[in-house]
Amino acid sequence: MKKVFHLLYLLVIINVAMPSEHGFSFASGPLLFKPLTANTFEPRLGLIWHMDGNRLRLDIGNSVDMVQYRFETGQQLLTFGSDFFTYTLLQGEKNFHFPVDAVDYLFGVNINYADTLDHAVLSSRLRLSHISAHFVDGHFEGSFGRWKNGHNPRVYSREFFDLTVGYEPVRTFRGYLGIVYLWHVDPTTINPLFGYAGGEYHHTLNTLFSGFAAYQCTLSDLLPKHEIYAGIKLGEWNGRGTKFFYTFFSGNNIHGEYFDRTDVYSGVGFTIDF
Repeated sequence: MKKVFHLLYLLVIINVAMPSEHGFSFASGPLLFKPLTANTFEPRLGLIWHMDGNRLRLDIGNSVDMVQYRFETGQQLLTFGSDFFTYTLLQGEKNFHFPVDAVDYLFGVNINYADTLDHAVLSSRLRLSHISAHFVDGHFEGSFGRWKNGHNPRVYSREFFDLTVGYEPVRTFRGYLGIVYLWHVDPTTINPLFGYAGGEYHHTLNTLFSGFAAYQCTLSDLLPKHEIYAGIKLGEWNGRGTKFFYTFFSGNNIHGEYFDRTDVYSGVGFTIDF
């Protein structure tokens, strides 16, 4: 594996030194595969406030395309990148205190492909990732020396392949299908194979605003998970900007320490696109 990375790096250096219309080069544009709006496990910078309680979700992370390969036709592009992000459960308290209840870490690598067809864009992303989940001090009652609600920490981690195939018949809509295979998971009772499907639509209202809506359904041996987003974005849709949105969630909790607990909520939030 180490030799493969050395060879890839050498090929990139050669192509940068001898630029051409195709071949390897360093990636400098936006992500080839744009993160899925209604998928929990995507890199984000933002916050969601749960309207039915004092919970907050904080997302911090990024995904970067590092190396790209352009085919001779110019219609196909392949990129290699990485993901590093966290999604965190906070509890709201008085005086702007937000103790951290639980946090999940995701990191990994990805391969992305896009092909511009005559009447559509076909794209795909394959991720090899690791997730681990943890309780933090906000879940601990220090004065009593115990974990809240009698819910002690437990081991939750998984390494998995996540393949998504997207199809864009028009620039304003993308439909997609995905499949996830957990090649290592704790606890071992979790089904290692499940799938999801979704779609997202955006419409440019003027030079400053775009409206958008997105939905994803995930099917596993646990409850079906439904995720809905609707809102506006300030800035170009495929560029930098800020999204403000309403979201609805129904299914098993996204945090590994609560993976077997049902969660249903509505929320409002924002994310900053980079």
